[in-house]
Amino acid sequence: MVSSQSMFGRGIESLLREETTLDIVGQETDINRAIERIGRLRPDVVIVDHDESDLEIAHILRVSPNIKVIGLSLQNNNLYVYQARQRITRSVEDLLQAMTSS
Repeated sequence: MVSSQSMFGRGIESLLREETTLDIVGQETDINRAIERIGRLRPDVVIVDHDESDLEIAHILRVSPNIKVIGLSLQNNNLYVYQARQRITRSVEDLLQAMTSS
């Protein structure tokens, strides 16, 4: 979890610790320390406060291209998913597959 709001990060971490199938590897309030740890630990998923800039999210994806970055918005309860992989869509079926695959 990467968020400058430590209470937000601790709340999400507390909720996720109840899931026995997940290994929580940490929480950071500083984006530079977070990026260093992400590069070293190579987690599958990173949750970020969606208020982080697109540039910071892009940096995370450059450091770990196979990672899934999930942005959570405190303002409107939206969830955003970012991945470094890009797909070319030539048909509606391609678009639907991109939307439904993990």
